[in-house]
Amino acid sequence: MVAAVALAVTGCGSDEGGRARAALRPELDPAARRAQLGRALELVSVKPSALGYRVRLEPRRNPGLRAQVDTKTRTITLFLARGDAPHRTAHDLAHELGHAWDNEHMTDAGRRAYLVRRHARTRRWFPTANRASDYQVGAGDFAEVYALCHAASPEYRSRVAPRPANACAVLPKGAR
Repeated sequence: MVAAVALAVTGCGSDEGGRARAALRPELDPAARRAQLGRALELVSVKPSALGYRVRLEPRRNPGLRAQVDTKTRTITLFLARGDAPHRTAHDLAHELGHAWDNEHMTDAGRRAYLVRRHARTRRWFPTANRASDYQVGAGDFAEVYALCHAASPEYRSRVAPRPANACAVLPKGAR
């Protein structure tokens, strides 16, 4: 139950800093947002509906927030900007799908075992501050590795452990 509460709304940002703030151009056209999602979905091997999730598309207003998952409403929100590369949107979607998979299937013991495999046994699983970046905790690392396994993207943002050579092999069997 703690996992469900902690993952109820998890937002994921980027490490672009001031450069992103200056270049932010929210995608205001709903048709363009749908087209952007369509291009990204072609690069993701797991569809949101397979996990019982739906995707909502919004213009990006905050350069530090690219996507978020709400496990209670089973909704992934992608915050899109004009010029986002399809692989980045695919990675963001797959990252949130990783959080969804974690919420549905991971146990405390499974999370501890994952952190051991990542040589990060002392890391917390969830961020301590509401809306804090998850790239420095186990949940974010899991979501990043899940994204590497399931999205055609060179992105990798975790600060927990180095990028794995074989991301799918690091994941629990059902997440591969």
